[in-house]
Amino acid sequence: MFNKTLIIGLGLIGGSILQSIIDHRLVNHLYAVDFDKFVIQNAISEKLITSGDDDLLALAKTGVLKDCNCIIIAVPAFALKAIFAKIKTAIDDKLLPNDIIISDTASTKGNILKDAFDIFGRLPPNLVLAHPIAGAEKSGFMARDGNLFKASRLIICPHDFNDKQAVDKITTLWQAFGASVDFMPADKHDEVLALTSHLPHLLSYALTFQLAKDEESLNIFRYAGGGFRDFSRISASSPIMWHDIFLANKQAVLQGLENYQAILNQLKTDIENDNSEKLLQTFEIAKNAREHFGRLLVEKEKLKNGS
Repeated sequence: MFNKTLIIGLGLIGGSILQSIIDHRLVNHLYAVDFDKFVIQNAISEKLITSGDDDLLALAKTGVLKDCNCIIIAVPAFALKAIFAKIKTAIDDKLLPNDIIISDTASTKGNILKDAFDIFGRLPPNLVLAHPIAGAEKSGFMARDGNLFKASRLIICPHDFNDKQAVDKITTLWQAFGASVDFMPADKHDEVLALTSHLPHLLSYALTFQLAKDEESLNIFRYAGGGFRDFSRISASSPIMWHDIFLANKQAVLQGLENYQAILNQLKTDIENDNSEKLLQTFEIAKNAREHFGRLLVEKEKLKNGS
């Protein structure tokens, strides 16, 4: 699909993108930037990338990116603005092409659009915002998985000035990974993800924190069952990444939290008043919704396994 592609950030997502590109033979030459020099050295030694560095401008000054076709940025949300600034500098210095496609993987989009406008003075036509709905319990480059995106959802958030060809190319790239691509306005994306991803992580962090600060936490964890195991799993995610997400998507997260608190208050009242009928009704609705979601997960696994 591309002759040269640069991936910035070789964590789980960036590393899995790299591996998937290699597995599907989609790019001739791969380059990478990551703040961890060991990760870059490892990727070079394993011949996964042609070249790499811990600094974008240092890599660009070698001249290898002058005809690069695509940049995929896979870093925490608040790190993108600084990367945009370096990309602009590299373009201004003719170290990167003017029309290079720039894409991301961040799970918030409104702040990314603002950062891009602040740096470039406009929304670049070649900036294609994308968000893979995929992850794993383990993080980091060594946890990369070329099949991570197979049968997963990928949301692209086109903006008003987007170049259609750039959007089409990023769409085709993710489809080649096996992802199912949906399109959604940036503000709607942030609203939906606040409820389905960001709020659950916040609640998981909160409950795990509540138990961890208890003086008897070691005993509590020893007797914790499957419910706590399943609910607390996502609180093992990167604190830096989720710190950025909660602040970047502040308004949507706060609105979701406010609505959730209203439900908790109602449940508290129902328990206090022995309102069995209302409790059962609430639980039944939740149970049915979770069973529907479970069926969707089964279908996804069938697609992922090719059955």
